[in-house]
Amino acid sequence: MIPKHLERGDKIAIVSLSSGILGMPYCRHELELGLSRLREFGLEPVIMDNALAGVDYLKEHPEKRAADLKQAFLDDSIKAVMTAIGGDDTYRTIPYLLEDAEFVRAVREHPKIFTGFSDTTINHIMLNRLGLSTFYGPCFIADIAELDDEMLPYTREYFEKYFSDGAGYEIKSSPVWYDDRESFGPEQLGVPRVCPYRDARI
Repeated sequence: MIPKHLERGDKIAIVSLSSGILGMPYCRHELELGLSRLREFGLEPVIMDNALAGVDYLKEHPEKRAADLKQAFLDDSIKAVMTAIGGDDTYRTIPYLLEDAEFVRAVREHPKIFTGFSDTTINHIMLNRLGLSTFYGPCFIADIAELDDEMLPYTREYFEKYFSDGAGYEIKSSPVWYDDRESFGPEQLGVPRVCPYRDARI
């Protein structure tokens, strides 16, 4: 199943399927920045009910994380689902999803873009088993809420392709890589990442 591409005005759900850091006070600046960026793309972000419940609560309640993903697929007005961030225990959501006939039916009857990476891999495998083509791509905190004044050019280029039918282009490796930030605090807003390497062939 190939989900329909995004259009301006579409709703995109934000889910915390692993780490709950998006709901922590120290991530408030990233939450606000990411929401603003999605709106700049013409999208309407929808924070699912438990996505901001915080690290401890979501660690203790994988069923709540699963419930958010299920609700996103049940809601036909939502056209895409984006994970907040990775983590280390997304696998704990799987029994609440694959063993839920209503969720399985929702995925098959309401296919939509699903994007994220890292610990989200297990959800990609799950959705692929249900027949849905997914996108191992941008997540909310690390990509959409990049702290510089703009998203990284490579990330923006391929996120924009979610608004096309995907015909006639190939996914190419980025010609650059960046050092990770030592801090992700609000003092980093507007500070570019360090780019120590560029492919000499570019």
